[in-house]
Amino acid sequence: MYTTPSPDELIEGVIVSLANDVMPAVTNAKAQATVAMAQAVLQQVRQTLPIYHQYLADEHNGMTRVFREVAALIGEAPGQAADAIRARARTLGARADYPEVVDPAALMAAHKACSQGLVDTLRDLDTLQRAGSTGAGHALATVRGHLGPRYARDAATLIVGAGMVGRG
Repeated sequence: MYTTPSPDELIEGVIVSLANDVMPAVTNAKAQATVAMAQAVLQQVRQTLPIYHQYLADEHNGMTRVFREVAALIGEAPGQAADAIRARARTLGARADYPEVVDPAALMAAHKACSQGLVDTLRDLDTLQRAGSTGAGHALATVRGHLGPRYARDAATLIVGAGMVGRG
């Protein structure tokens, strides 16, 4: 399928590899504890990923509201501190709210369905092209035109050090 592992799946793979590949080879108790702590931190990141951006948007929107409310509550109070609060209300409090972030699970499911659809489309285009359809070649170029930048982005994002890292 033309998908890449999600960040959650990549982190899960590291956690499993630490348990299956690294931990059995670690004999020092302190090092074992360090590996276990690293696994716990990675698990915490996994649990945070789906909600992190929504939390940021919610907190941003709440902070801008607080700037406006605080400025209104102090009213025309005199002094530099009051002036600074009102200035923040005019700048930071005037920022637009961020919309609700899309549900990552729904987006992943939709992406996976479309990716499978592209796989099926490639197979069907191959069948049509072998049958002599001239339009199939142009359609295949369209699909490739979409997939090419995806591959390039994935390669640029997933390369580690001198090359791809993997098992085996």
